Amino acid sequence: MTNDPHDDDLHDDDLHWDDTLDDDARADGATGALPAPDDGSPAEHDDAWEVPSALDAVPAPGRPVRGHGDALMLLLRLVGPDRAGPPALWFVVLDAHDRTVPVVLPLADVPLTASPGVAAHVMHVLASVLERDAPGGSVLVGLVRAAGGDRGTFETSWAPALRAAADDHGVRLHAVAAIGGSRARVIEW
Repeated sequence: MTNDPHDDDLHDDDLHWDDTLDDDARADGATGALPAPDDGSPAEHDDAWEVPSALDAVPAPGRPVRGHGDALMLLLRLVGPDRAGPPALWFVVLDAHDRTVPVVLPLADVPLTASPGVAAHVMHVLASVLERDAPGGSVLVGLVRAAGGDRGTFETSWAPALRAAADDHGVRLHAVAAIGGSRARVIEW
């Protein structure tokens, strides 16, 4: 697969993870299990290192993120079971028509209290991504922690820090959502 979302060899089905398969099942019938450390036949397991990533869950451009439900559905699908994990920030890039582009930036194990320096650095990076890959676009933000999903200390610390950094770097935030292990809601639109 290529990193160029406009490459003719990239197909919509390359960007989707098949939720109907077991964790260990593959379409070709192989288990996808990693070879044992002492296995002397690596050629037999050429595809054993193919693991799903956040990119696998990013929908192909086409359907715009228009409302709270669209934003939550997209973020919940991307974050998956990690929503019950340690604090993280997820950033999804949208084009000028509010459609997803295949750019997702998850930051794991972030502190519970916002760091203006981290927020500024992330927005600097996202500003350059938007300029290059999605001029006129915006960013959808997910504030993720196991006990999250509403306006808690984590969310009320990070949301304004990210908003200020986004404003400083000319990044338009499409929405900010709080995502927890058992609940989620859009806290800024």
